[in-house]
Amino acid sequence: MNHSFRTIIVCVIVMAALSGCGKQHKAEEVVKDFLDVNLKENNYSISFTKIDSTRLVTDSAVNAMRENAKKNTAFKNNIKYNSTQSQKVYMFTKAVIRFNEDTIRHTFYLTPDLTQVVSFKDN
Repeated sequence: MNHSFRTIIVCVIVMAALSGCGKQHKAEEVVKDFLDVNLKENNYSISFTKIDSTRLVTDSAVNAMRENAKKNTAFKNNIKYNSTQSQKVYMFTKAVIRFNEDTIRHTFYLTPDLTQVVSFKDN
């Protein structure tokens, strides 16, 4: 009985770790796709922090971040956001983007299903 319990615990831990890695990878790919469309420079490298969630981002904060992004010279004009629907919870990840001799840091906010970038801000 004790051996079975340990086996179940190990399986649950492994499944949780694998599921977390899949979500992390999905979030990173969505952000990279967003950057490929919206960054002026296509020759960059990027590193990410682990994804997390927040309930502290309001609609007005999303709109403010989008307005501030229009002034960001690293990005093209008319940044394309696919999601306009308000969310109760947002996922986020911080990224360090390196160009030839420049480094910028941003936090990207995504929909809970990790399919779309909603907004981003300078760090």
